[in-house]
Amino acid sequence: MSSTLPKVILHEHIEGSVTPETALVLAQKHNVSLPDDFLYAEGQYDKSAFPNGRYQYDETDFGAFVTAYDVVADLVRDADDYYLIMKDYLSRNAQQGMIYCEMITSAFHLCYQEDQQGNVSLDAEKYDQFMAAIERAITEVKEEFGTETRLQACGVRHLSLEHFNLSVDFIAKYPRKSVAGFNIAGNEMAGEFADFIYAHELVDNIPLPKSYHAGEIRGPESIRDALTFGAKRIGHGIAAIKDDELIDTLIRDQITLEVAPTSNRILVTEFEQKLDNHPLRRLYEKGVRLSINTDDAGLFGTDVEKEYHIAETVFGFNRVELLDVTLCALEAAFVEDELKQNLIAQVYQTFSEQDWRDLEIHCANLEEGALKKRLSSRLVHRD
Repeated sequence: MSSTLPKVILHEHIEGSVTPETALVLAQKHNVSLPDDFLYAEGQYDKSAFPNGRYQYDETDFGAFVTAYDVVADLVRDADDYYLIMKDYLSRNAQQGMIYCEMITSAFHLCYQEDQQGNVSLDAEKYDQFMAAIERAITEVKEEFGTETRLQACGVRHLSLEHFNLSVDFIAKYPRKSVAGFNIAGNEMAGEFADFIYAHELVDNIPLPKSYHAGEIRGPESIRDALTFGAKRIGHGIAAIKDDELIDTLIRDQITLEVAPTSNRILVTEFEQKLDNHPLRRLYEKGVRLSINTDDAGLFGTDVEKEYHIAETVFGFNRVELLDVTLCALEAAFVEDELKQNLIAQVYQTFSEQDWRDLEIHCANLEEGALKKRLSSRLVHRD
């Protein structure tokens, strides 16, 4: 079923999208010797589940994941590399029905430089080369598949405050039409959102809408803090299930959570590598707006089809619920309003008569609440 649905990704890190196959290409290009146990050999993994190869880090060890991520990210060194990995991710997922995507870029962090006197700056010419290559891939995929893509600039919270603020200054000084939002990512345990007052205010003045990583490995208070400083979407946000008042806030303010089931299974230790206790279904049934995402697709061996399939088979989402998830994602997208409305209309046009009947029946069977109200409102789009 999920293979026929229009799909949206709001949360994918460009550097984390590098597949094992592409990592080998980049390693050869840059004469990098990867560790012998970095990738599973052919025959050691299920090729049907991991068609682009599989990384061999210990999924029970967060530190091992970070190490693997750093090794992969270090392979991305020039504009051609960014073109390659962007084109690869977008093309593969567009073939699976992805109609809109937002990618989180840290490209400007590779432009960071320090002179002999210790003065730090970012190389604008190199940044322009990187971004032009990324945008070329976006344009080509749009021409071939029709998929629309926007970027989120990203501040990394576990880097120095000087580095963080320099990055935001740079984003403000060198705006690009493709950059439609701002993200704070990195180790959620590193510092507090209150440490980044300068960045919050500068981003407001650019202006760019904000999506902040929160409530993945910290509790609901992290989400509350992100909202305090203007986040309109929350990266992950699964800890919201622990706080009913916070859930009421998310519903009232129409805050969308960017949930990534495979990523959460691997990185959130309390799940113990299982999805049994993942709150995706419970959050949805409470009426919280959700999108389903890949996060670091290359490192986790996933794609948009796999994540929607997990929602269907593990969490019991039916077709009209998955269509609602796609619509929630588009309604929260950081994209110009005319294009947003066109994409939303495109999704409604995919509804069959059976879908409309199923939605009507589904609404009738729901208890009064936020989910029933939202799903019922979609019925007005029926021709």
